[in-house]
Amino acid sequence: MTKATTIKTIWPDAMALSHAVANLIVTESNKAVQQKGYFTIALSGGSTPKLLFQLLAQPPYKNNIPWKKIIIAFGDERFVAPTSDESNFKMAKDALLNHVPIPAKNVLAIKTIKVTPAQSATLYEAAIKKHISNKHPFDLILLGIGEEGHTASIFPKSELLTDKKHWVKNVWVAEKNMDRISFTMPFINQAKNIAFLVSGQSKAAIVKKILSKISATLPAAMAKAKENTFWFLDKAASGL
Repeated sequence: MTKATTIKTIWPDAMALSHAVANLIVTESNKAVQQKGYFTIALSGGSTPKLLFQLLAQPPYKNNIPWKKIIIAFGDERFVAPTSDESNFKMAKDALLNHVPIPAKNVLAIKTIKVTPAQSATLYEAAIKKHISNKHPFDLILLGIGEEGHTASIFPKSELLTDKKHWVKNVWVAEKNMDRISFTMPFINQAKNIAFLVSGQSKAAIVKKILSKISATLPAAMAKAKENTFWFLDKAASGL
């Protein structure tokens, strides 16, 4: 049994951090394809992942990733149209997916049109289960963190922190006045690897609380992969 470890690295800025995560994705995707024939990754939204996606869409990363053998999912999504600028799918499509040779069937988008939020979550869980199982969990889940400690669309005190029945759940986020679809925390914690991407001074206080274990009940503090939980921080987010 592999021992679960937390690995924190600090980079000069968001660009250097994104290069580091891009290198991790190259390594892990090739390793997984060699071992089992495919690689599964869940993407997150936000400005730091956008920078990462733009890097992955260009050489050298673009040429070193086995795109045809990758399954891409989303750890959460705002319940908006896929054409909305608030859509995580649209951001990933514009920054990355339109620029790499990944088959359309390998991209698992969350349906947000002509369905209720609850139906959307049920459909997405079924789609995920075609590629993911307890035996073969996600190889890598990318996560961000909010200033109050949320990750994916799991906010403090959310029922998604403890929901073991569902892998994907709809949630009304009162703070943002919108429905969202999100992986649950027990499902996130089945992942082989998790990578937090955190940049900017506004995140320094919450990062300190979580990594010093002062706030163990915050959502981001509760995300722990089976093997490696990586914290990629830039200098500003690390408080240096």
